[in-house]
Amino acid sequence: MDKISCDICMDLIPLVKDGIASEDSCDAVKKHISKCEKCKVEFDVIEEKNKINNENIKMNDKKIISKIKNQLIKGAIIMIVLGSFIGVGISESEWMFYNIVIMPIIGGVAYFIFRKKSYIVPISIFTLTYVWDFIKYMVESPTNKMGWREILTVPATWATIYTGLCTLGILIGFLLYIAFKKESK
Repeated sequence: MDKISCDICMDLIPLVKDGIASEDSCDAVKKHISKCEKCKVEFDVIEEKNKINNENIKMNDKKIISKIKNQLIKGAIIMIVLGSFIGVGISESEWMFYNIVIMPIIGGVAYFIFRKKSYIVPISIFTLTYVWDFIKYMVESPTNKMGWREILTVPATWATIYTGLCTLGILIGFLLYIAFKKESK
């Protein structure tokens, strides 16, 4: 099959360009376009279209991945903020023991989002807990008969506990990162 018609060549060109044509078909197309200018032009046009499409696909993939990553980061930050407020808000209630789970999760998520800057989250948890409880005890001080020493130290105790739990979550996140990093090598 030394000679093929232009119609057959036009049918085979996309297959050759995609790399799924047989070796004989590739040879036949190459021989045909070396002699037929019309088919050579079509061959070159398809090649240009494929280059443009591949570049667009790569650019779109990068944009899509970037958007997904940004949305995941925003969602994680919202989860950290809401989790912090919920965890601190349920202090001294019948649900306060959920903080044993909530605070380490906040720390773990913080590590995976912020990595080396995840230390900001325990500092924020300490500050949030201390300020929240301090204001609460100041408002309740006429009814609960707490002195200044208790008003200053009790919030610090709760803040230290929650900060420790959050730091534990960061440590767990760090250890998981190391474990999965070694596993992938």
